[in-house]
Amino acid sequence: MVVSERKEFIGLQAGVIMLTDEQRRLSTRFDHHLCESRRHALSKGLFWFWAVNQLALLFLLARFYVYQDAHLVVARILPWRYEMQLALMTLACLLFPLCWRWLSRQPLALWRPCLCTGALLWGLAWALFGYAIALIELRGGFSLAFDLISLLLMTALIALYCEARLFYCFSVPPLLFLLLEALFVRVPFPIVHGLAVGCLVILLETGRRMLNGWFVLAVSREHENLALARQLDGMAKQDPLTGLANRRHFTRVSEQILAEVRQQHGDFAILLLDVDFFKRFNDHYGHLQGDNCLIAVADCLREAVRQPAYVVARYGGEEFVILLPGADALLAADIARRIAAALAARAIPHAQSEVSPNVTVSQGIALWREEESVADMLARADEALYRVKETGRNGYLIAP
Repeated sequence: MVVSERKEFIGLQAGVIMLTDEQRRLSTRFDHHLCESRRHALSKGLFWFWAVNQLALLFLLARFYVYQDAHLVVARILPWRYEMQLALMTLACLLFPLCWRWLSRQPLALWRPCLCTGALLWGLAWALFGYAIALIELRGGFSLAFDLISLLLMTALIALYCEARLFYCFSVPPLLFLLLEALFVRVPFPIVHGLAVGCLVILLETGRRMLNGWFVLAVSREHENLALARQLDGMAKQDPLTGLANRRHFTRVSEQILAEVRQQHGDFAILLLDVDFFKRFNDHYGHLQGDNCLIAVADCLREAVRQPAYVVARYGGEEFVILLPGADALLAADIARRIAAALAARAIPHAQSEVSPNVTVSQGIALWREEESVADMLARADEALYRVKETGRNGYLIAP
């Protein structure tokens, strides 16, 4: 009694471990799907980010020359040439699509750090823009340019919501400049200015979390739908009792294999087998044992058929069929003998059989001929199977 309980407990433990492994496998699949979805969303969003930044730079470049002609720009107040900075950033922005085309083909371990570094440098460049505009424009221009550029950059941030590190690599330098602006430029009501910057940070983070949450939820639903579609597709191809391919899948795959064989002029064989006296087995042992018998036969077929290219299917009732691409007469006969040996090793009792005390099978083999269809091969294999049954069952025959 104690030994039985211990075995049951160990079995339950094994079940828990298996369940945990399955959960880990599903979690890994989802993480991979989420990572790929983030990368795809980022690839699409970066076009918007690039377009908004390009628009902002072109606006500032045109505006600078207009203001310079109107003598609204203070010269030589910066340690660098403001228009050169504008031109270089415009050029960098124009070259970004080419850089991203190369970077997007790189592995995750490379493109993500490179992109974060680029975003940080780009954010620093925009922070310098804010400082430069505040110093070189005399009247009225700072607030207009600042408000418009800030609005454009906040809309550009939408493209980066799915990557938190990228989002903050770009946004932190301009936000730090806004927070420390009172130290470099005279700002009225510095306390109110600091509170406004704090509210902006909260607004940006809240918006990013909401968008990212919706994104993860959408990816999760998509992942569940794909998993369900794969499961349904597997069920549509699989026999529910034996786990082998069903007749529908066999029909589709057999035509594909035959097309490849015709193109390559190779060998191809079909093996059709039937459980001997299966109706008597069902009547004597019951349908539950009959199902167990078919499952055992299916297991024997899996053991005997060792090539992944071969397709084992339940053709109907107690009939099974095997597609053997690349198999000649010798190999097909060897597989038939392996099936009989595997079934004999199982030693499934069959009291109503006339040829053996255990379950046996009869097998018919058809080798492909030029211009022959799968239906023709099945007809010849069935005829060979019928001859085996007529001559005593528990054997195989290659159709002439």
